[in-house]
Amino acid sequence: MTLRGPARAAFATGAAGALWVLAGYPLALRALPARPWRRADETPDITIIVPAYNEHVALPIKLAAMDDLDYPRERVQVIVAVDADRELADLARRARPDALVSFHPERGGKAAGLARAMAEATGEIVILTDANNVLEPGSLRAAARHFADPSIWAVAGRRGENESAYDRYEDLIRRLESRSGDVAAMSGEFMAVRRSRLPDFPQNIVNDDLWLLCTIVREGGRVVYEPEAGSVEEAIDAKAELARRSRIGAGRAMLLGELRGLPPGFTVRLLSHKHGRLALPGFLLLALGGSLVLAPSSRFMRAAAVGQSAFYGLGAASAAGLEPPGPAGRVARIARQFTLGNVATAMGVVRAARGRQSVRWESVR
Repeated sequence: MTLRGPARAAFATGAAGALWVLAGYPLALRALPARPWRRADETPDITIIVPAYNEHVALPIKLAAMDDLDYPRERVQVIVAVDADRELADLARRARPDALVSFHPERGGKAAGLARAMAEATGEIVILTDANNVLEPGSLRAAARHFADPSIWAVAGRRGENESAYDRYEDLIRRLESRSGDVAAMSGEFMAVRRSRLPDFPQNIVNDDLWLLCTIVREGGRVVYEPEAGSVEEAIDAKAELARRSRIGAGRAMLLGELRGLPPGFTVRLLSHKHGRLALPGFLLLALGGSLVLAPSSRFMRAAAVGQSAFYGLGAASAAGLEPPGPAGRVARIARQFTLGNVATAMGVVRAARGRQSVRWESVR
């Protein structure tokens, strides 16, 4: 029995799926008409909520850097939610004496900390932000201007891991999504939400950002992207990157049920963007396996197999600390992020399927 037929089908399925997720979807977004909204230079009262656990170095730096925010200080309330770690709570109080530190003696997970902090929030706009990134000075003002339009319920900020290739790619997609409707991704580094529209977080979720996005859109709100509402954080090593991305992948897989009740157009965006990334490792594996089987009988498939193998090998070498100098090194870092990201996502999907992902967040730094 020949394997060529199944191999061709595997390659075609894998290549088509990967091309749609990586390139076809962004190109389709470019073809959609613009959906404008009102913006104005306004300064509503803002509450910044920072959930923290085991961030003894990063949290004081983040809180101190808030002095540089280009926003009226009297209009900013800062709440730090700390679980189990009294030393960290004390560090937060010393770093920012005017902050409200909400301490709980037991670990409850990020969602529990957010719920506790939101009960104390007074700002018209609530900004949810992680402990290990520093907000850029213009972030609050840039996000606040979008809330002049009542249809805007939330604003997603820009990820900022030192301008990595992945972040630049995400920035492009989120700009295109926002231009034509709703952005299909939010990141815990920066999320601004109308307090009146902020739901109570359930205790059993891992990806609170994706859950929040789906909940807002399902209830009729619009979520847009603001690239000037950004943050900066240091790059992490390969082991930490694998741990973080696998956790994100597991959390995303655990939220597949959130697709129910969403507007059809937004469902397509979510399936193509964030949930498409869950299927991407499978698509890539099909494309590689099919090309390897067909390589002896086809020059094209031989080139495809060699190209894919070389790219993944380069990424693995970069993850192991072996990088060529110059432009080749930049390519190697891109290959590393792509390869590690997809391996981690596959691990996360398996972990979610086996029910092995805890809702409790662990620092990877």
